[in-house]
Amino acid sequence: MKTDNQQLTLFNVVEKIESSTSTITELRIPIFSPVQKLSGNSVTAREFKNNGGIRTIHTSWGKVEIRGRKLLTQVHRDLLDCIYTHAAKIIPLPTEEVVIIFSQTKILKEYSGEEKSNSWEKQTKWLRDKIKEIRDITINYVNTKGDSFDFNLISHLDYLEEHKAYSITLDKRYLKFYERELSINYKKELPKLLKVDSALTKAIIRWFFTHKKESRFKLLTVLDALGFPTDSPKSLQVAKRELRYRVGELQSFGIDYSQNDEMFYYLGNSGVGFIPSLFNYSSIPLVESEKPTINITTKDLIGEAILFDGNKVLLKNISYESEGAFVCAAYVETDDQKNFRIVNKNQLNSEEFETEVILYLESLLYKE
Repeated sequence: MKTDNQQLTLFNVVEKIESSTSTITELRIPIFSPVQKLSGNSVTAREFKNNGGIRTIHTSWGKVEIRGRKLLTQVHRDLLDCIYTHAAKIIPLPTEEVVIIFSQTKILKEYSGEEKSNSWEKQTKWLRDKIKEIRDITINYVNTKGDSFDFNLISHLDYLEEHKAYSITLDKRYLKFYERELSINYKKELPKLLKVDSALTKAIIRWFFTHKKESRFKLLTVLDALGFPTDSPKSLQVAKRELRYRVGELQSFGIDYSQNDEMFYYLGNSGVGFIPSLFNYSSIPLVESEKPTINITTKDLIGEAILFDGNKVLLKNISYESEGAFVCAAYVETDDQKNFRIVNKNQLNSEEFETEVILYLESLLYKE
């Protein structure tokens, strides 16, 4: 009976994989760096090397630790998207693993838009090398609830004589993660996405695909979520300059970017679908508590001095980030760029969350 249940679960996962491009979490946390190629002199590459091939990033969507010989980029994500979208066959195994069979020619054609050329052997070797780089990466992800997942995206790359094609095997630990995660299908948008020649823009687009509803987020929030080195002034200026020339491209995917307030506004995308978790989570009833009353708004706090990280700073601006009607965070800007976010962890309504933000900021007010 246990074997039957395992097979049923595997077939459910196969159906989910066939209907998906990726899990949402893989795009919301920085598993794939927002670059085309990592320079050995980059801040990220140096940090990875100095830490012995380990990179740890904390975001509002959880903590991720990446271990391996080489960090993954948007190129690796592109290739995985192509394999998931153009798989010849997806087969569940008795070992609780899943095999995805694909044509190298088809994947390379979809990725580059070019037909088979004289350098085909060189191109296919490049493709296999990139897949091996994905295979060699181990990911440890801890979500905001404290649940931990340790897995490889790919466990094997094999040539199957029976099918005259290559295949990747998905590790059973990854499949357990895949089962419980909300996944996303942007296969309709993939041809257009692959034509975007900016890796940073491509990463931002993928990140916004993971949001079901209209939403707004500050630039720094999105860059931090992507693992971009926002603490490097030079890198940050390069990113801002890049986005100035990508406004129209972002709009074609339903994303508006305001350069003046450095805010993204996502309008949603009808070409993106969502596939639920295979688990049903029961809701936990909340006990209502007495609501505190206040007589000021966040605007009344602008210009006030607070003590933050041991420094006296002035509140410059307070804006809200949202997903649909839900306000997920307050973004607080200060006069010396010591900006920070206050996350709506208790999922309060907008009025209650504003009260929580005001009370928190009042607790930080600088007193002579």
